[in-house]
Amino acid sequence: MFKKNIAVLQTRPLSGKDGKKLRKDLERLYPSLSDEDHKRLFANKTDVNLLRLSNKAQAYACIGGNPLFFDPTGREDVLIPTVYALWLCPKLLNTLYTHSEVSPKVLGGADLFLQGLIVPDQGLGSFASGDLMLASIPQNQFPFAIGVMEASSADIKKNGLKGKGLKLLHHYPDMLWALGDKSVPDPSFTPTRVFPQISSDHSVQQDSASESAAQTETDAATAEINGIHLADNKASPDATVPHSQSSSPASHVPDDGASESAAPANMDSIVEGLLVAGLHTLDDDDLPMQTNEFYSKAVLGCKPAGLAVDIKKSTYKNLAKLLKAFEKKGLFGTKQVHKQDSLVSINRQHELYTAPLTSWLSATNQSGSASDRQSKDVSTSGNGSAAAPQGQVTVSYWYRVPSTLRPLLGSSAAPKDELYSEAQIRAVLDDYAAANSLQIDSSSVKLDKLMVSNLFNKKEPQMEGDACPLEEVVKRLLGKLQLFHKITRVTEQGPVEVVKKGSIRNIQLTMEDRQGGRKHVTRVTHVESFGFDADELAGILQRKFQTSSSVTKLPGKSETGKEIALQGPLLHEIPKFLTATYGLSSSFIDVKAKGK
Repeated sequence: MFKKNIAVLQTRPLSGKDGKKLRKDLERLYPSLSDEDHKRLFANKTDVNLLRLSNKAQAYACIGGNPLFFDPTGREDVLIPTVYALWLCPKLLNTLYTHSEVSPKVLGGADLFLQGLIVPDQGLGSFASGDLMLASIPQNQFPFAIGVMEASSADIKKNGLKGKGLKLLHHYPDMLWALGDKSVPDPSFTPTRVFPQISSDHSVQQDSASESAAQTETDAATAEINGIHLADNKASPDATVPHSQSSSPASHVPDDGASESAAPANMDSIVEGLLVAGLHTLDDDDLPMQTNEFYSKAVLGCKPAGLAVDIKKSTYKNLAKLLKAFEKKGLFGTKQVHKQDSLVSINRQHELYTAPLTSWLSATNQSGSASDRQSKDVSTSGNGSAAAPQGQVTVSYWYRVPSTLRPLLGSSAAPKDELYSEAQIRAVLDDYAAANSLQIDSSSVKLDKLMVSNLFNKKEPQMEGDACPLEEVVKRLLGKLQLFHKITRVTEQGPVEVVKKGSIRNIQLTMEDRQGGRKHVTRVTHVESFGFDADELAGILQRKFQTSSSVTKLPGKSETGKEIALQGPLLHEIPKFLTATYGLSSSFIDVKAKGK
C-alpha cells in the first residue's frame, strides 16, 4: 500500500495520555516485547509524533526519528511495525523464509507466493489466515517485509504450497521506508536484493576492529562541531557503505590528493554538524518552519548517503533537547506557532553559524542554497533594468501618480501614464522637500499644506508646519498612488514583459477527486499573470506529464484568463516543474486542498 508516492498531510505530537495509550496497545498487541525492546523503540520521555498520510494511513514516529508503527486504515485500531522497528526487534513476529533470489520480486512490491517459501525442518508453524507475518531469508536475521497471510497453516497442510501466501503491507524500500532516514540494518540490504549476511565469526572480528579504530578517532572528531565529510563524492546515492568503511579515515583517498576526514564516530558531533548545515540551507523567507519539518528536510537533507543518523544514540536523545541546547547558545529562536513548535529566527552572526564548514558540508550547502535562492529570488527593485538569467522570473512594483499629487512630486510636466519606482518617488520627494525648505534632518520633514491635505484625513491632528518622520510620509504617499506590477520572464525568443494594475495574482492549482481516489483532475489558472500563454503551457505540461489536457475560458464577465485542466494528481509535480523550468518562485503558486 506504499508503492506510490505518499505525502505527510499532518504532523502532531501525541499528548502524554495518548503516548501512554500507544505503549499499552503495543504491550497488548505484542506481548513478546521486553522492557529492553521498549527502550530501543521509544526512549524514556521521548516525544512521539502522529503522521497522517495521503493514503489515509497514519504512522507513529519519535520526533526526529524513523516511523516505527503504522495503522493502514487510520482508524487507530491496529498497529503494524515498520521495517525500522523490525530491525530493532527482529523476533517481534513469526517469520516466513524465502530465497535471496526471490527477494527482488518482493522488494519490487509483489506478494510472496507459497511456492517461493523455504520450509524449515520444524515446519512453518501454526498460524491463521489474516495473521501478521514477516519475510526474510535464512542467512539474514533482519526481515525485509511484513504482510498478512492469505492462507492458514491448516490450508497449506491440506492443499500444499500453492497460491498466494503473504499479502504485502509494507516492505523495504517502499515509500513508508523513504519517510525515515533511508538507512539499512546491514550492508547485505540493497534496493534490488537482500543478500546473506557475512558469517558471525567474521562479523565479530570486524566489529571489534571497527570499535577499536573508532575509539582512537573519537577525541579528535568530537572537537569538530561540523566534522562531517563525504567519503566519496562520486558514489551513487543508492550505494550502501558498510559501517567499517564509512567510519575509517583511510577507507578512501580522494583523486585530487586532498585528505578528507570521515564522519565523526561520536553521534553528538554528527547531529550538531548537520544541524548547523541545515540552518545554512534556509532563507529568512522559509521561516517560521515547524521544528520536525526542519529536522526531516533541512537537517537530514544534508546527510550523506550511507551515513546512519540516530539522534537517540546521542546524548541529546531527542530533537527537543538538541534544539533547546542550541537555542540557549543563541544560534536560533523557536516558539509555538499554531500550537506547533517552530523555528522562527536564525542568528546568522553567531560564531557557530559563521565558522567555516568542512569541505563536504560547505560544497553541499553552497550548491543547495544557490539553487534554492535562485528559484526563490524575486527582484523588487524599482528600475527592473538588470538582465535576468535564462528562465528567471523578475517582479518589480511601480506606481502611477494621480493628478492631485503631481505637484508634490514635481512632475506636473511628465506624461500622466508614466510609472515610478519606490526609489524614484523617494528621490523626487527629497528634491521637493529641499526645494521648499521642508527638510528638518535626514529622517524627518516639515509638513506643508499640500502634504496635509492629501496624505492625512481631517480627523488626524497633523497640521501645516508639524514635523513628521520621512518614512511615514513615504508610506502614506505610496498608499495614495495606484499600484502596478511588472513581470519580466526571459525566454529563448527574448524577454516577455507583463504590466498590470494592482498586486500580482498568483497561479492557482486545485485538484478534484472524481472517483474516490481512482480519477483526479488538476486545474491551473491565472498563468497569464506571468506572461504565459495558456494554450502553449497546456501543451508543454501535457507532454511533460504524458497526460491529456484541455483549456477553457474562466467563467465570469470580468475574467479574461483561461483554465488548464490535466488528468491525474499533479498538485505537487506542476509547481516543481514551473520552478525548475521557468524560475517561478513557490511563493507565486497557490496550491489548494483537494476538492470534490
